[in-house]
Amino acid sequence: MKTETVILAAGKGTRMKSDIPKVMHEINSKPMISHIIDTVMPLSDSVNVVTGHGRSQVEKYLQKNYRNIKFSFQSKQDGTGGAVRAAIPNIASNSDIVVICAGDTPLLKTETFKKALEFFSESGSDLTVISTILEDPGHYGRIVRKNGSDIKEIVEFLDANEATQKINEINSGIYIVERKLLVEAAFKIRNNNTKHEYYLTDIVRIAVRLNKKVSVYLEEDSVSLMGVNDTDQLFLAQEEFNKKISSH
Repeated sequence: MKTETVILAAGKGTRMKSDIPKVMHEINSKPMISHIIDTVMPLSDSVNVVTGHGRSQVEKYLQKNYRNIKFSFQSKQDGTGGAVRAAIPNIASNSDIVVICAGDTPLLKTETFKKALEFFSESGSDLTVISTILEDPGHYGRIVRKNGSDIKEIVEFLDANEATQKINEINSGIYIVERKLLVEAAFKIRNNNTKHEYYLTDIVRIAVRLNKKVSVYLEEDSVSLMGVNDTDQLFLAQEEFNKKISSH
């Protein structure tokens, strides 16, 4: 089974209050995007980075430091669904599985990917979402299950009602999906939501509607899935990285 990993790295990162592209902010003297590539490369036949804001800076750094990385360009900041649509023409046609993750989660573990890929394969899934449980789920998208077991949809915080906001199982933003399903579902996404963006999360609802097998892999180490959206979170991620180093 051939696996291509698509890393979403087009965001501006307005809350970082810096001209540096979001994914180029450093943890342990290395850009966040670099940590993610190091994490996914051992399990990927190819890596496809979607760039946008600060494209030349991101691409120049990666070309200098890695071999065999390809780039897709998201010309319009229209959401994660738009980013994946930009990547699709460059996804290798002989890839069986596509792993999608964000470029701003520098604490990701290779072990998580390995176990989630095994789970995807063994469960016979067409789409697997990696989730985790948070005491304070904040503004993350919520995992909504039907009958308390099968996943029904992911609802973004801004579009969630009060009951849904109380759910503490959140979407990590990491998906493992059969390539043909991704191609079909990505172009069915609509932008009729609060932000008028194309949410990649909608592929869950679409896949369920297409009677595909959609599953959730629950990662217990929620810290490893932490996203970095501002300077406070960058500081926290650095602290966690330091802890990891000192414990080895």
